[in-house]
Amino acid sequence: MTDKSKGNAILLLTAVVWGTGFIGQKLGNAVLPPIAFNSIRQMLAALLLCPILARSLRKSGYFSKEKNTAEQLERKKHEMIKAGILCGLFMLLGTNFQQIGLLTVSAGKSGFISSLYIVFTPLLSVAVGKRVNIRTFLCIAIAIGGFALLSLRGGLGGATAGDWWTLASAFAFASQIVSVNYFVDRDNDILISVMEMGACGIAGILISILIEHPQLAAIGECMPIIIYTACIPTAIGYTLQIVGQKYTDSTTAALIMSLEAVFAAVFGAIFLKEWMSMRELLGCVVIFAAIILDQIELPNKKETEHEK
Repeated sequence: MTDKSKGNAILLLTAVVWGTGFIGQKLGNAVLPPIAFNSIRQMLAALLLCPILARSLRKSGYFSKEKNTAEQLERKKHEMIKAGILCGLFMLLGTNFQQIGLLTVSAGKSGFISSLYIVFTPLLSVAVGKRVNIRTFLCIAIAIGGFALLSLRGGLGGATAGDWWTLASAFAFASQIVSVNYFVDRDNDILISVMEMGACGIAGILISILIEHPQLAAIGECMPIIIYTACIPTAIGYTLQIVGQKYTDSTTAALIMSLEAVFAAVFGAIFLKEWMSMRELLGCVVIFAAIILDQIELPNKKETEHEK
């Protein structure tokens, strides 16, 4: 098996694992308030990744005094604090908006609306000085049309609050991706992942205590689901993503990982008996088409002429 095939297989497994996460989140909402459930799983996932982080830091010497001057160490510490706070804030918004949305939308529908982050990300990248081509704007328009088919039955009033919460989560996830790309390098990826999950978890738990007042008995009852979502879709899923992307290009990676929405719909139908109408399925197809169109690299005109 070639490295690229290995990477693609790992990313396909990542998409499957993430797809199951929507089922766990949906089941968790039946027992715990959404912010409490989500924050506890994020904290647990951060703790589970700590041994991997320790090994990564030792191997890279990221904070080593032998490889860094005192000034470099100080700069790295400040950068990582900023990264943890900013990326953690957007993760807090994204994961909790999605979790709240799952109170009223199906796992499959949530998966497809959430996947809009893939087409929103290039648009938000403008904020950090990146250019966006016409095709991306076209894909965003197509994706919004898909959202309308999926959620806006009978106009704006036809969408549930959960649809809008989930759409907001897609914007927050796109902001999180842009923020991670701004701070990340090959030696601090797992560090940023742990810090953002930790920041998201701590802030979320405090918010939950203030506004949701979760009960310890409910937390205990929900613990098997929390452990599953923390270990499999979160800790293992994000680690598989990092490993898989080392072996394949970003375009292929995004295309494969976007299958998360498909697996969420399939698992939702199998385990939760959540079936979509023909209109909703058409909306999913339109959203998925927009994602694929945005990620496929078209041949360069000059390169094509040169090959001739």
